[in-house]
Amino acid sequence: MGSVDVVLAVVVAAANLAVAAVLLVRSRGGEAVPRIVGRPQPSPRLRAATHVCLGLGLGVGWLVKDVFPPHSTGDTVLFTVVRILLVAGLVTALLGAFRQVRHVRDEAAR
Repeated sequence: MGSVDVVLAVVVAAANLAVAAVLLVRSRGGEAVPRIVGRPQPSPRLRAATHVCLGLGLGVGWLVKDVFPPHSTGDTVLFTVVRILLVAGLVTALLGAFRQVRHVRDEAAR
């Protein structure tokens, strides 16, 4: 794995986990709709779960893919775990996209 791959994997993992942390912190227990870059983010916990799955699946999976030799048991287990994380990220993203969101009034707009 080249140095560019390592940097990209670290950036992907850190960025996704940071967005998940911001969503969870700003959601205040799921009662308020957080704003990121000025836009409201409905379903913050579901979006945070999506970002965690993507961060772990893409970033961390990319980092440790060369730890095990090809076609070994560890490589197979890692590949399966990463695949499960990415499918879970896709499912949570689809749930967030198709979920009926209740509109919460913005207190600052009043």
